[in-house]
Amino acid sequence: MKCRDWYTIHMETSELASTDEQDADEVQATVHYSTGRLTRAQAELVNKWRARLLEDRPLPGARPAGGIARLVGFDDRPRASCSDVIAAAVAELLRQAPPGELDLARYAHAAWQAQRAAGRGQGDDDRAPRYPPVSFYLPAELAVEYEALRLRAAERVLEVHRELGEEAVRRYPDEQQARERAGWITAELARLGVPWRLSKVPGGALARMAIDRWARRSADRVAGDAAAYSADAHEQPHRGRRDMHELRR
Repeated sequence: MKCRDWYTIHMETSELASTDEQDADEVQATVHYSTGRLTRAQAELVNKWRARLLEDRPLPGARPAGGIARLVGFDDRPRASCSDVIAAAVAELLRQAPPGELDLARYAHAAWQAQRAAGRGQGDDDRAPRYPPVSFYLPAELAVEYEALRLRAAERVLEVHRELGEEAVRRYPDEQQARERAGWITAELARLGVPWRLSKVPGGALARMAIDRWARRSADRVAGDAAAYSADAHEQPHRGRRDMHELRR
């Protein structure tokens, strides 16, 4: 499902993403994605959410597990995995406040530029996606929406390139002005924050936008939203793995 396009090669490395438990029968009905590398702020959020998933403490409004329940193996950890957190955030983003096509393309392009700048020792290292990626799974029907938005974003970038190309010809109609046309187009693309390469937006860009949208939510609320998503999406709600490692550079 994941396309090894130009953006993907730069933004979603071959490093193994951290994974969450999935039932074999459910994997067949889901699509696997990676967030791609995360910024420091995004990694800190995911670390905080993971830590809450491992806390043996009931969510607000939930009834604590009693003594008998604990004797048979139940506890008060939220019934959700880290994958459920990311998927829940993505689902809400797509269904309540999906980004515009150009906004998504700009977001992905800005992340790639920040990564390149940091690699050269320039720019703000904290804004560069340099922390390990995280795996997540989307139900097939949600993955269709996810992919459709990625495709529309690429198509919108193509439209902008065409529009700028036509305008450049109007501004510099002489055949000898090819350099001027190219320079004007390049400057306009930079001003607009639009990618200068035509390519599919990486699969992790939407997930990173969704993480950003949940930045101000409490860990309790995030865990509760993930547990609600898990209960609806899975036959057997997941739990966060106890061996989830902290995301570090």
